[in-house]
Amino acid sequence: MTKAGGTPTHLFWRVITLLILLQFINSCSSIQFAYNNVDYWIRWKAQKYVELDRTQKGELQGALNSFFRWHRQTQLPRYADFLNNLAKRVDEGALENPNLQPIDKQVHQFLAAACENAYNLMLPLAAQLSEQQINELQGNMWRKEQKRLEKWQRSPEKVQHKRDKIIRRESIRWLGALTEEQKKMITAWVSKMEYNPLQRIEQRRLWQSKTFELLRNKPEGYLEKIRSLLLNPEQLWSQEYRQNQEQRQQQAQELAKKILTSTSLEQRRHLSKTLREYAQDFHSLANQ
Repeated sequence: MTKAGGTPTHLFWRVITLLILLQFINSCSSIQFAYNNVDYWIRWKAQKYVELDRTQKGELQGALNSFFRWHRQTQLPRYADFLNNLAKRVDEGALENPNLQPIDKQVHQFLAAACENAYNLMLPLAAQLSEQQINELQGNMWRKEQKRLEKWQRSPEKVQHKRDKIIRRESIRWLGALTEEQKKMITAWVSKMEYNPLQRIEQRRLWQSKTFELLRNKPEGYLEKIRSLLLNPEQLWSQEYRQNQEQRQQQAQELAKKILTSTSLEQRRHLSKTLREYAQDFHSLANQ
């Protein structure tokens, strides 16, 4: 749950996606159903990376229970208020000249709070991994990155088409049917955006190398150092990669502004209604 680096989806749609915390939830028609079952998904996903013993599985479940109890009670009400406020701003004409930076800043603050709590609960479990489990985890992470790279190398055009499709789908989720002009905006943005996963994979592998070195050698204060790497992976970014990410973020924000300022009255009503529906889901989850 580190900060997104190089994510092609533009900022406004990332507001909800990040708040929900996991992409799994975005694939479900019911936010409440997804949230209530996301801990099962996390445990299933974890097993794809490393085989945990019975004791470790129990501690993972305990950490997840603690996290979601805290998240329901303290975070979901804040998310709901935030989304209702966004809907109110949409109703008041904020899309005529949208300012997305405060929204993005608030989302990152929400994420930072969730990540910090999650890492505090999960890191003691990481300290219990055996040498065999560490090797298994690192190997699986490396192979997943390699598959992503090979997929892009086989067909960069197909990857580009998928990115276009994802942004359109998320835009439709919040605005309803898109105009031809808006579709062209997205296609033009995707086509001009340079996308080469090599840099990102190199940075991820550098992060993995540092993290697994700490896990294996266990120097004094190593868990705090891993925590720092999890919360702030940017500390390992090269200057070139950092500049590329900043440029991509700026370009994403420009696309978001173009689309939002082009919305029709019907699209703005759809957006306001959807934001309020998500807010109601978060309120309901917080009270369960």
